[in-house]
Amino acid sequence: MQSKRTFLALPLIPVEPAANKAKELKHLLRKYRIKWVNPESYHLTLFFFGEVPVDQLAELKDAIRSAVEGMPVFSFKLTNPGLFKKGHEPRVLWLGIEAPEILFELKKRIDREVVSLGFISNEKFFNPHLTIGRFIPGQTIEPSLNRALTISQFSHPVQYEANEIVLFESRLSPHGASYYPMEIFSLKSENN
Repeated sequence: MQSKRTFLALPLIPVEPAANKAKELKHLLRKYRIKWVNPESYHLTLFFFGEVPVDQLAELKDAIRSAVEGMPVFSFKLTNPGLFKKGHEPRVLWLGIEAPEILFELKKRIDREVVSLGFISNEKFFNPHLTIGRFIPGQTIEPSLNRALTISQFSHPVQYEANEIVLFESRLSPHGASYYPMEIFSLKSENN
């Protein structure tokens, strides 16, 4: 049965503030082996579905549409860089998201709707962030890494408006993943 690797995300538009911060970090962390995310692919993942059978996609889209219905446009802030690690090994380099309560409510509604289709809720582990790089395994966290994270903080958080979420197909290749929008779900503005 044919399937598509699928995830739901909040796109980051414009990408320039995050891309500029990634460029700064790339310079500061040049001694680390990091696979940098293409700025055009920056997004805040709301749910990773994995391989979804093509014949289940319409049902999935309906569930997401139901979850998003009536949810208002909201603002969030892009904040300082951070790190996911395992022991002393750095794994993921990210920029923080200062999220309003409505983002967590949206996540809750999405999880509630898609669980009925057999997907497993990951709501408890939802930690809003923007991945900008992945460390090649086998490296350790040196003081220079912590120093780079401190030096490269934003002078003030960057404000964004979330007015839509997107269901993406993720196609893997030797060059990394490429993302293709399959469906856009608009949030409710005051005018509609």
